[in-house]
Amino acid sequence: MEFRHATHDDAALILRFWTESGASIGVTDTVEQIQRVATNPAAVFLVAVLSGEIVGTLLGTYDGWRGNMYRLVVRPDHRRQGIGRELVRRVERVFADWGVRRITVLVEADRPWAAEFWTAIGYPRDDHIVRHLGIL
Repeated sequence: MEFRHATHDDAALILRFWTESGASIGVTDTVEQIQRVATNPAAVFLVAVLSGEIVGTLLGTYDGWRGNMYRLVVRPDHRRQGIGRELVRRVERVFADWGVRRITVLVEADRPWAAEFWTAIGYPRDDHIVRHLGIL
């Protein structure tokens, strides 16, 4: 298993991986947006690669206030093998180097297994916050 930073050239593969893995695809999930974030110095975008194929992704960003993690996706037939946990730990190490003190994770409400994962690795649910969303 190789863990590495996503590159500009990975964008189409990542988008296809997300689609094939059952991830929700939204307005920011385009090849162009993925290319942009893969080269953003305020982001760490990791991929897990096995036998030349992407089997996991995690995007971490830092806005100067808090770290945020998005798009933790592991291919369904590779789940429960520690890939997601390792991606999280690697992003946490980058965040620590950046001085991040607080991390927010967004989890879709219709994915209880994802919420259970985050709780199990030390990210309890915060019931004090409700997300409001605007799209430009």
